Amino acid sequence: MSAPDPAQTATESLAETVSVTLRLAGGLVEGGRQVDLTGLDGMIGQLCARALDLPAEQRPAMRARLAELLAQLDGLSVTLASG
Repeated sequence: MSAPDPAQTATESLAETVSVTLRLAGGLVEGGRQVDLTGLDGMIGQLCARALDLPAEQRPAMRARLAELLAQLDGLSVTLASG
């Protein structure tokens, strides 16, 4: 069994960090709290850049993960707009 690819592991970790941030922000907004999303665009930009650097065979899984994050972000947008 080969060792995990460090670039893939770092990219997946960043994707999970973005996901947790979006879930936390959504929960806070639903609870009537204000959130500061400063830096989120930078994290997402870094994630996209890292995803582009992945080997071709790892990109489909990351593409699916990015689509999940987009859905989360869209959900947060709706929550913010209704709050």
